[in-house]
Amino acid sequence: MNVPRKHPERLVLDDGTVVEVSLGLFIANSRLRRATIPAERAARLTELGIRWE
Repeated sequence: MNVPRKHPERLVLDDGTVVEVSLGLFIANSRLRRATIPAERAARLTELGIRWE
């Protein structure tokens, strides 16, 4: 998954509310903090397609 750092992602919740999350920032921070992310979470992110480098 290659997402620009400033990329916002709009999500529609079950109740119809639209929220915007900073997907690019989340991915960038996850890459920087990979050494401290619990192994289970890192494995789930890898399954979702996160590229760590």
